[in-house]
Amino acid sequence: MTTVSTVNRTWIATEFSKGIDAEHALLDEAKARSQAPPDPALGVLYHEIAAADERHLMIVETIATRYGYTPSRSVTGGIGETLGRLREKVSEMGCSGHQRVAHDLVAKANAIHWCTAWVQTFQSLGDAESARELAVVLTEDNAHRDALQEGLNRLVLQGATAEDPAANPKST
Repeated sequence: MTTVSTVNRTWIATEFSKGIDAEHALLDEAKARSQAPPDPALGVLYHEIAAADERHLMIVETIATRYGYTPSRSVTGGIGETLGRLREKVSEMGCSGHQRVAHDLVAKANAIHWCTAWVQTFQSLGDAESARELAVVLTEDNAHRDALQEGLNRLVLQGATAEDPAANPKST
């Protein structure tokens, strides 16, 4: 266990305000995917992810508040965040289903890495409550990552084994 002389609450609150923004983005993306999944078989999974991301957002906000974050003092968001989300949407235009699932896997992996680091940090700081709350988020994110990976595996296999009539003129 690391010995910590002082806890930089301001820095933690600032970092968690970024985490709040990230959770908002994950939630928005999961809600959008649940309405129009990259594959119909993934619709239920994306609904589950959206519900979990809503809980995760509340947990991250609770921890941020514990360390001094107040929404009125937040400097994140605004037009820059909106433009970033719009840029992501435009970049996905024309993407295949498996490319969208792969994008979601990357986002989920980033969330897992962030959460893992913070669980460890809060354990080192002696904040068992925050560590325990984030451990729940981490467990759910890992389960969703695994389910998304299974979905990606299925989509890639479908693409690799589908017969393309244009490539085989005898089948028409």
